[in-house]
Amino acid sequence: MLLAVCLVFLVLAMLMGFFFGLGMLIFKLLYTLCIGLPIAICLVVLGIVFCITVIGIPIGSMLFRVAGFVLVPYR
Repeated sequence: MLLAVCLVFLVLAMLMGFFFGLGMLIFKLLYTLCIGLPIAICLVVLGIVFCITVIGIPIGSMLFRVAGFVLVPYR
């Protein structure tokens, strides 16, 4: 009886791990396509605008780094 309970628990734990991993993959794809990519594009364009002037280069560089983080925050 104990062996059957342990076996059922092991199978359920494996299934939960599989579905959790699948859900996280879908969430990461949706985040990257719907949220991360548009914001990253806006930040890169703004960074290019700031890098036109000498004074704005540090701010533009910071915006490029923030765009990279926004695109893939779960690294």
